[in-house]
Amino acid sequence: MSVSDWIERQAPSGRYTFSKEDVRKEFPDMTQHAIDMAVQRAVIKGRIFSPYRSFYVVVPEEYRLWKAVPQEVYLDRMMQYLGRTYYVALLSAAERHGAAHQAPMGFQVMVEPPVLRDKERDCYAIRYAERRQIPMDYVERKEVPTGWMNVSGPELTAIDLIAYHDHVGGLTRAATVLEELALKLDFSSLDTSFLQVAPAPVFQRLGYLLDHVLEEESLADDLLSLMKSGGLKTKAVPLRLGASAEGAQVDKKWKVVVNQEIEIDE
Repeated sequence: MSVSDWIERQAPSGRYTFSKEDVRKEFPDMTQHAIDMAVQRAVIKGRIFSPYRSFYVVVPEEYRLWKAVPQEVYLDRMMQYLGRTYYVALLSAAERHGAAHQAPMGFQVMVEPPVLRDKERDCYAIRYAERRQIPMDYVERKEVPTGWMNVSGPELTAIDLIAYHDHVGGLTRAATVLEELALKLDFSSLDTSFLQVAPAPVFQRLGYLLDHVLEEESLADDLLSLMKSGGLKTKAVPLRLGASAEGAQVDKKWKVVVNQEIEIDE
């Protein structure tokens, strides 16, 4: 059996990923150069592609013209291969919770340091963001057609949209996504350990947006109750970092300096 034949047998058997080491184990008598050439030919023909060095994804027949497959097919196995903790985040997570109004700018994934390099090709893109520590208590393990995938829960997704708003196109876009995500949020079900997932200003900004921009007063009050229960210390913070706060009003409830007008995209 040739390397090409072996690759063709992977998808029908339910295996969509492999590493170069797997090929070496399967073909111990082949030289490294011969293996490299065989794998490269399969890449050129669009039978496989490599989202990370020495890690390959088999492209089933129905995806051959695209020369790639949806990231959910291989992401979990790739992260296991890399030994990395991760979750699908931001717009990509919001989309999986029903907030699909704003299309993700590539497949967005959160990892612990060191951050991985973004991977972009004509047909696919993975964009990474970095968290010092991933709070797995607030990450959901979701079933996908080829296995499982880590996705931030609705509340962690909401926090990330504010904390990493520069990764989603700014606060206005983040607020637009939150408007749809609000249907899935339930801060009353969380304990105070949730307050450790982000600094206090992030919770303040989220509360302000829920309360005064999205008019989700009940959700905002639940968040405020959680913050008070956890003894979260707050002080005046700008809604938008780096923008002038001269003449801006301070929202007394959330201690947010309103230095940016937020208008929800229709």
